[in-house]
Amino acid sequence: MKVILNYFKSYWEEQNKWHLLFVGVFLTISIVLNYKYDIENTVIDSHSETSIHFYLYFLLYAVSFIGIYLSYIYDRQGRNMLKQSGLWLRIFIALSIFSYYCYFYQYRAWIDDLHDDYYTSQILKICGDQFFQAIVMFLLIVLFWWIFDRKEQRLYGFKLKDSYTKVYLFMLLLMIPLVIVASFNIDFREYYPTVRRILRYTSETGHTAWYVALYEFCYGQEFFHTEFFFRGFLILAFVRYAGSRAILPAAVFYFFIHFGKPVGECISSFFGGLILGILSYRTQSISAGVMIHLGIAYLMEIVAGFWYWQS
Repeated sequence: MKVILNYFKSYWEEQNKWHLLFVGVFLTISIVLNYKYDIENTVIDSHSETSIHFYLYFLLYAVSFIGIYLSYIYDRQGRNMLKQSGLWLRIFIALSIFSYYCYFYQYRAWIDDLHDDYYTSQILKICGDQFFQAIVMFLLIVLFWWIFDRKEQRLYGFKLKDSYTKVYLFMLLLMIPLVIVASFNIDFREYYPTVRRILRYTSETGHTAWYVALYEFCYGQEFFHTEFFFRGFLILAFVRYAGSRAILPAAVFYFFIHFGKPVGECISSFFGGLILGILSYRTQSISAGVMIHLGIAYLMEIVAGFWYWQS
């Protein structure tokens, strides 16, 4: 545990405190504007299943990712970093991959072609939202690694040795009371458990348990792919150009993808992204993020599920 705490201490000591203040102001303005105008759910998703959807997501995430990278212009090291064409290539690829992940919907037509039953097809589409998009994102990142980085480094974050498994489990245990407290918030209970997205359809199919299991599997594997993107690709593929400065832009990007969720979860996502980013950078592994993120996700499903069945 002492080693992990030293990781956080070292990162804090490396930071320019005025720069962190700027990032704090940037995040505050962003969250106020989002929850005032409901940017993702109302503005962007109104163009769902159109090409505009891709470009709007690209623009939204470019504000976060490029914005924080550009903020490093305050010193010579940052200015030299921003002159590297390789860095900008990776920024553009990262934004394109994640925007396509948000936009990809063609599998829905494939499901309609395979199933005549309306209720079954709706369940499979909801599960597909968790599964197919994440798989496509994973494959695109692997393709990028194969072309550009496979001779230089292992697949981003795929390392188990020296990953401090026991410490991560302890950190996960510390989250249990926080999730329970959060579950008393009405916004939390209106959003979770996410499995209820399919429950309106399962009563018509007669296979509720199987579909719930399928949904939760698809829901869980999406978190693995999220960690692979944010703590693997956005940090470990950028280290050669940005060093530890890759951590903060990735955390702010991660904060922006939570705009459609309860405000408390959105705020905490930045700190979670920062912590997991530091661990990924120091250990060269995404195991911390996968264990903690997946554990919290299922913990929230279980706790919220208790409230849901009680009501």
